[in-house]
Amino acid sequence: MANFLNKRLDKIQATGSFRSLAGTVGGIDFWSNDYLGLAREQAPVTPTNQRNNNPTNWSSGATGSRSISGDSAVYQALERRIADFHGHSAALVFNSGYTANLGLLSAILKRGDTILYDELMHASCRDGIRLGFARVVKFLHNDLEETLIRIGANEQKSGQLFVLTEGRFSMDGDVAPLSEMAALCQEHGAHLIVDEAHSGGLDGQQGKGLVADLGLQAEVFATVITYGKAFGAHGAAVLGSQELRDYLINTCRPFIYTTGPAPAQWRGIAEAYDKMEALHGEQTARLQTVIGQFREGMTEAGAGRRLTPSNGPIQVIHVPGNDAVMVAEAACREAGLLVKGIRSPTVAVGSERLRVCLHSFNNEGEVALLVETLGRICAI
Repeated sequence: MANFLNKRLDKIQATGSFRSLAGTVGGIDFWSNDYLGLAREQAPVTPTNQRNNNPTNWSSGATGSRSISGDSAVYQALERRIADFHGHSAALVFNSGYTANLGLLSAILKRGDTILYDELMHASCRDGIRLGFARVVKFLHNDLEETLIRIGANEQKSGQLFVLTEGRFSMDGDVAPLSEMAALCQEHGAHLIVDEAHSGGLDGQQGKGLVADLGLQAEVFATVITYGKAFGAHGAAVLGSQELRDYLINTCRPFIYTTGPAPAQWRGIAEAYDKMEALHGEQTARLQTVIGQFREGMTEAGAGRRLTPSNGPIQVIHVPGNDAVMVAEAACREAGLLVKGIRSPTVAVGSERLRVCLHSFNNEGEVALLVETLGRICAI
C-alpha cells in the first residue's frame, strides 16, 4: 500500500535533492544562524532577568492555547517590552518564525486583496500567502517600483494592497532598500510587511532591526522578528499596531488553535533581550572583524569572484548544480568545517551555492582554514 512513497522518494533522489538528518555532527560552525554567539552566552544577571527567572513567574508547562489557559500577565509584560524595544505599538509572540509568517499572512489576506512579494521570500511567507485568498504578484528581487506602479494604477480595483519583503535575505545575505520601498508604499497606498528574521537582533542599535534603524515603524504595517537566529533563542513576534495585535488574536488560526509557547521559551526570549542590551555592541564588532578577514582572504585566494556582495554574516559562494554543491559541502566537512550546500529547489536551478554563516566566535585560525578550503574548491 505504501509503495507510492518509495516512488516519490525515488524521484527526489533522482534530482539530487534528497535530505536526511545527520544527528550530532562535529566540526567548526560555519552553518548555524547564531551570528552573535548569543545562544552560547549565559544571560547577564540584572534586576530585569532576576525577575524574569523568578520561579513564581514561570510554570513548567504551557497548559493550553493563549486564548484559554496558556496566557499570563508575565507573558503580556514581555510583549510590551518587545514592542518598546523595537519601537512599535504592540507585539504578539508566536511559537516560531514559520508560524508567525504563516499566521500573519493567512489572517490578513482576504478576497479582493493583492499582495506583491519579493521573488526570494522565505518558504514560510509563500505558504502563508497560499493560505490567504488574495491575488498574488511576484516582483524581481529588490525591484518593487515597476510592479507596484503597474498594479497600483491598473489592476488594484478593490481591497487592500500589501507588499512583502525580507529585511536581510536568508539565502543571499543582502538587504532590502526599505526606505525606498516604504516611500513607494506610502505613495501607492500599500501596506508594507517586513520579515526581519535575519536582520532582527543583528542590524541596528542593540539589534533592534532595520525597520527601527531606519525609523520606519510608522510606515511599516507589520514587522516579524524571530528569535532563533541572532537572538539565540526560539520563537517569533509580530510587531505593529494595537489593532493588528487584536486582529490576530481574534482571527489568526495558527495562533488561536495551538498550545502557547512553553514557559521556558518565554524565559529564553526575555533572556535574549537582556543579552542584546548587554552584549550586542561587543559581539557585533567581533563579527565585523571576522567578516572582513573572510572576504579579504577570499579575494587574496583568487576566489572572490565566486562571492556575492554582502556586508553581513551570510556569505554565498556560487557552486552551480546539486551534485557539485554537495561535493563542495563534503570537501568542507572533510576539512572539519560545517558549511551547508544549498540545492535547488530551495534556490533556483543554476544558483546552487555554499551558504557560509560567519559568527562573532569564529577565530582567526578557523577563518583561515575556511578560506584555504574554499580556495581549493573554487579552483576546481
